[in-house]
Amino acid sequence: MSASAENGTPTLHQFPGPDVDAEHGEAAPPRDMVSPDLRKYLAEIKGQAQFLLYLADQIEESLDQLVQENDPCHGAFLCKVLGMYSTQLETKHQGLGEKIAETCQEVYVTVREREHG
Repeated sequence: MSASAENGTPTLHQFPGPDVDAEHGEAAPPRDMVSPDLRKYLAEIKGQAQFLLYLADQIEESLDQLVQENDPCHGAFLCKVLGMYSTQLETKHQGLGEKIAETCQEVYVTVREREHG
């Protein structure tokens, strides 16, 4: 089992070998010039962004409930939940920034290889 499959991320395909164009007898260009690392970084960013959207929705919903809540016990519970969501939002935001930086660097490398390849 690959490391990607073990940690739950989708398995990425490797660079294809040069195919031969049957009509012209020439090597066809590779179908995918994107490295597996770049695909992994992009998938991680998408996953974290989706989680951030989920957290934002939960915070918004909890705030709406808090405004309408008359029971002090349930209001206190909602405040604790909002604190937890806020902490998660801050943590995930920091992690997303790091992943974006790694991804930008990998995009830069990919573009440079393409330009000079």
